[in-house]
Amino acid sequence: MKNINNYQNLAAYTADVNRPTNENTVSLIKDVNIIKRQGVNVIVPSIYCAVGDTVVYDTVEEKYKVIKNGTVNRALLSSRYIITGVVATRTNTSALIDAGVQVNKQWGANWKVKMFGFDIGLEDRSFTLTINSTISPTINYTTTDTITTIAEKIQTAIRAVMTIPTWTATGYYDGEDFYVDVEQNSHTPNITSFECSNGNISAIVLTGNYQTALTGLLSPSTQLYRNDGTAEYFAGVNFWKFKQYYSVSGGDLVNQTSTSAGVIRESRFNATDNPILFYYYKTYDNYLQAKMVKKSYSKGIITDKNGQSNTKGLAIMTYTNHDGTISPAYPAADYCNSYSVAGTKHLAGSWWLPSVWEMEQIISKITNGIIGMEQDVMTKGFIEAGLTPTNAGSMYKSSCEYNSQYSWGYNSTTGAFYHAVDKYLSHPLRVISNLILEP
Repeated sequence: MKNINNYQNLAAYTADVNRPTNENTVSLIKDVNIIKRQGVNVIVPSIYCAVGDTVVYDTVEEKYKVIKNGTVNRALLSSRYIITGVVATRTNTSALIDAGVQVNKQWGANWKVKMFGFDIGLEDRSFTLTINSTISPTINYTTTDTITTIAEKIQTAIRAVMTIPTWTATGYYDGEDFYVDVEQNSHTPNITSFECSNGNISAIVLTGNYQTALTGLLSPSTQLYRNDGTAEYFAGVNFWKFKQYYSVSGGDLVNQTSTSAGVIRESRFNATDNPILFYYYKTYDNYLQAKMVKKSYSKGIITDKNGQSNTKGLAIMTYTNHDGTISPAYPAADYCNSYSVAGTKHLAGSWWLPSVWEMEQIISKITNGIIGMEQDVMTKGFIEAGLTPTNAGSMYKSSCEYNSQYSWGYNSTTGAFYHAVDKYLSHPLRVISNLILEP
């Protein structure tokens, strides 16, 4: 950036006849703390970043800078700059940046067992499977069966006795042996044993119970505090989405108090139906603000600001898959940890899956996906940069654990943080990182 100027006041800015009019300039007017920008691709040192600015890596100076929001023109951007993300929030010394990437990943990988020892085409055989204490119907196969049809029979038999039919069985031939990969993708049950009654057929468990057991790697919490001081399993995080949902679909409740767990609909916010709430909060908006997540508190999951360490702890967990490949036990964390922007300093290991606190920093600002709302500055930044915007109408997972079956996440329907995001389901995620600000 050639033209960075400092002025004591607006009069000094206006009086400067030497400031170029046909080049990009950025000017700080100190007494009102305003930055004036002129031109396209106004690139300034990262210390001058604001929410919605596009983060770029300058490959010539080997440092990060930002393109001010509203000035990005990718067609005219020099190839020396590599777009890295968008500023989500900042402090005096650092910024939280969002890579502008959105993919669907499971929090925990499927439970898997490899079955082998099938004498394909040699003789007729039969067996049963015992999963925990549940015994399957007898599985018969003959000399005319293939590994594919045997796998189909195994899948049918398991689904006949397991109450949640999220079991699959797939037959393979690796060039030497025939085998069947059996998988469970569900929040229940937690598998403790898997046995085959035929001694010629072996069953080797490949994974841990990543979807149905505590990780032992994180500090799970079942508490989420609201501004009204109550601890619940959900609390608002995006106010506009929260209001849009609860004003119409909130509880049809009367005589609620300030510590009641439910959130009432707007039509019930009156002196007759809910006098305590009506006279205390005065307006429905004030009442809803009391149900939003309390960001500064000494307890609860909102205090987890350690998305990076959470992600790294989960990402190092792997297992050997049925085909011999090393696979991630926690796919969402692995994806974020492996994410890289080539040519920059933000390579693999520099990115992570947000914690609940970090997700609040992002999603609370977003109006994208909310009917009737003006586009927010972060969304404008993502679009300018050619990246995927965050959407208040998308379900997002966090790196925080609730219990054996669930992780914490953002509920796109209600605009709230929610405890029951199944570890086995694929939900969208955001990839974030930290940027140290430089002059």
